[in-house]
Amino acid sequence: MKRDVSFSLLGLIMLLCLGIAVASVYYQYTYTDLQSKYEVSNDTLQKTMIDYQEKEMILDATLKNLSLSEEREDVLGGKYQKVETEKVGLQTDLATANDAIKKLNREKESLESEVETLDKAYKRAEMGRLLLVDEVDSYKGKIKSRENTIKTLEAEIKTLEAENAALRAKLSE
Repeated sequence: MKRDVSFSLLGLIMLLCLGIAVASVYYQYTYTDLQSKYEVSNDTLQKTMIDYQEKEMILDATLKNLSLSEEREDVLGGKYQKVETEKVGLQTDLATANDAIKKLNREKESLESEVETLDKAYKRAEMGRLLLVDEVDSYKGKIKSRENTIKTLEAEIKTLEAENAALRAKLSE
C-alpha cells in the first residue's frame, strides 16, 4: 500500500515536472514569436518615420515655394494651384502617416505589455519548477531515510525471531 502511494506520488511529481517543462517551452515560444513581431513592427515604425521626415522636408520646401508664389501671384498663378494641390496631398499623406504611427505605437505598447506579462508568467513558472525540484529532493531524502529505517527494523525482526526460536528451543527441552 505504501509503495503504491509512493509510486503514485512519484508519478504525480513527474507529471507536474513534465507540465512545467511544457509550459516553459510554450512561454519561450510565445515570447520568441512576440519578440519577432515587435522587431517587425519596430522596423515598420522606423520606415514610416523616415517617410514622414522626407515628406515633412518636401512639405517645408513646398511651403517655401508657396511664399515665393504669393509674391509673384500674378505671374505664377497656375503654379500656385499646382503647389496647393500637392500640399493637400502631402497633408493627407502626413495625416495617414501620423495615424499609422499612432497605430504602431499602440501595437508596440500592447506587445511590450504582453512581453512583460509573459516574462512574469515565465518567472513564476520557473519558481514553481524550482520549488518542485526542491520538493522532489526532499522526498528523495525521506525515502532514503525510511528505507534505512526499514532495513533497521528488518534486522531487529531477524534478531527477535532468532531470540524467539532460541526461547522456543529452550522451552521445548
